[in-house]
Parts: sequence; structure tokens; C-alpha cells
Amino acid sequence: MDQFAINLIVLGKSGVGKSSFCNYLFDKPGLFETGSGKPVTTWEKNFQSHTFEHKMHLLNVFDSVGLEADNHTRWLEQFDRFMHERRARPMQPETWIHGAFYVINASSARLEPVDLSLIRVIGQDERIPLQVILTNADVAGDKVEALTREIHKQCPGVAVTPLCSVSIRKRGGQSTQAFGREEVLALYLEQSHAFLSKRLAAMSCLNFKRLLTDMRNAVVRKIEQADLSLLKIADLDLDSEIELPNFDELLGDLQGFDDYLSSFGFVGDWETSDELESTMTRAFDDFQAEMEGRFKEIEDGFESDSLLSKVGALYEMAKIILTLKSTLIGWFDEGFGRVNAELDRLFVKYAEQDQFFARCLPLSGVVIKPKLFGIF
Repeated sequence: MDQFAINLIVLGKSGVGKSSFCNYLFDKPGLFETGSGKPVTTWEKNFQSHTFEHKMHLLNVFDSVGLEADNHTRWLEQFDRFMHERRARPMQPETWIHGAFYVINASSARLEPVDLSLIRVIGQDERIPLQVILTNADVAGDKVEALTREIHKQCPGVAVTPLCSVSIRKRGGQSTQAFGREEVLALYLEQSHAFLSKRLAAMSCLNFKRLLTDMRNAVVRKIEQADLSLLKIADLDLDSEIELPNFDELLGDLQGFDDYLSSFGFVGDWETSDELESTMTRAFDDFQAEMEGRFKEIEDGFESDSLLSKVGALYEMAKIILTLKSTLIGWFDEGFGRVNAELDRLFVKYAEQDQFFARCLPLSGVVIKPKLFGIF
């Protein structure tokens, strides 16, 4: 697979230091235009991106217009449109938003309702990894700690990182050094890896369900087309008439989970990958052994001289022959249903309360219940 960029958005009100933060974070002085408390990102550039490389990861940064009292409605409309576009292809992880920075000026010492609303939308509704960045932390003093406490109280679980994006030389020769860059990037990459591991694992479950549906339909077509007529029943060879799916070939698609993580610059999440593989392998092995046993039982019965020589058994045999195709299809559906149930269980575990894949679920066969995925 090609290398994919980790997509992140930078949000916040005007004048809080978003552009200075981006210039410092990605070590690109002057790339993001800065101003003294003025809006510097225009509507024409709203949610346009810049791409950087950091420790073998590509980071795709979407800057945004500063939120102000007089542009609140327009800003929210464009934000909703942007997020909708990024949710439109849930099975293409390179199009997702993988994280967000919400920037607040720590020296203002105010956490306004609009800040809280957006922080909750991103972190709770969108389920996107989020860091709240407190800029000007070098001069904010005790306000940093107070703001951090308030954010944790109002939005539990949200990461808060103090930062100073500009080195300043003060009167008397003293200077303030920029700080916080490495802490922000290290935490962000940790959050991104955890986020992608879970969401990619949930996506893998849906991909497997789609592959299973295709496989089931292919097997049913073969059964319906097979010649299981009464005249040929004594010479029936189920191995040639109905070819079992290549389970090893299907299981090879499991590698896609680790491939996706590698494409984003992360090593494979072996614990999740092993769980997916072991669960699917066990379900397929049990399914395959059971189906082969049933096929062999049918084949042995057809080849039994004692069965065919007993005229009294003709009636029962006729019923078996007449319903053989539907019986085989029923057995396959039972086996595929068992594997699907395992995938549903894993999907619930990986997706948790994340509604990101909701539009894909009716096609996958998973039933949505209020605030929970899965079949129970």
C-alpha cells in the first residue's frame, strides 16, 4: 500500500495563536501566516491543508478560520460540511480525520461555551483523538493550571498540553524559550496509533463480513447449479460437484489490517491482529471441519449398498434427495452465521460507541441498537 497521511484539524477562536502553534509544531516558520490577535486564515483557505513529515509519519494539517461571534453560523456550516465529506467514505481510512488540536489562549483564562461545545463534538460525538493546546503558557502563570482543571472537569478524558510557540527576549536580557512541541507530537502519535488500531480493526470486521457474504452467495450458487439428480445419486462425488471455499486465501486478507497501520507509519498492532486472526481461524476451522464431516456423512450414505438395496428406505431417501440442496444451503448458512456472530462480537469490542460505521452496518448484517452495535 502507499503511504497515507495522518489527517488532523486545528481549531480555535481568532487570536488564540493557531498559526503560530502550527509554525512551531511543524518547524515551518512563516508557512502559516500570523497576526496580532487578528483573523489571518481567510475563508478561501478554510480547511486547506499542508503536509509535513515527522519521524516517518506524514501529517496532513487542515487549518481553519478563527471562530468569532459574528461568523459562528457560517463557521459551523463549513465545519459540518468538511466533517461530512471526511465521513463520506468510511471504508477508506486515508480520507478520515484522525485527530484534532483545539487551541485556547491560556492567558485569557476563559473557557467559553463555544469552546466546550466544539471540544465535546470532536472528542465525544466524532470520537476523534483530541488535544487541547494552551498557548502562551509561558506568561499565563496559574491560569494554566486553573484552565486545565476546568477542562478536565467539563470534558473528562480530554488531553490538555501547555505550550509556548515563540521564543521571546525580554528586557534585561532574559528570554523565554518555546516549549511543548515534543510533548504535543509524542502524545498525538500515541493517540493516533490507538485510534487507528481500534477503528481499522472495526473496519476489518466489516470487510470480513462482506467477504463472507460474497463467499456464501458463491457457495449457494454452486449448490443450486450442482447436478444432484436421482439418476446420478449413486455416483455422486460431492468434492467435484461442490467445491469448498479456499479458507486460507480468505484468511490472507487479515494482513490488510497491519498493512494499513504500516501505511500510516505505525508498526502492526500485534495484539489486535493476533486476536482477529486467532478468532477467525478458529471459527473457520470449526466450520470447515463440521461441513466436511457432514459432506462425508452424506457421501458415505449414498455409497452404502445396504441403504440403496433396501426398498423400504426409498421413501426416506427420496425426501433426502428432494431436499438435499436446501439442506446443504441451510448448513452453510448455519456455519456462516456462526462466523458472522464472532465478527459481530469483535466489532462491538473495537467500535465501542463509535457511530462512524453506522451507514455501513445495514449492508453488513449487523443490527444497530440504541447506543450499542451488535446482535444480542
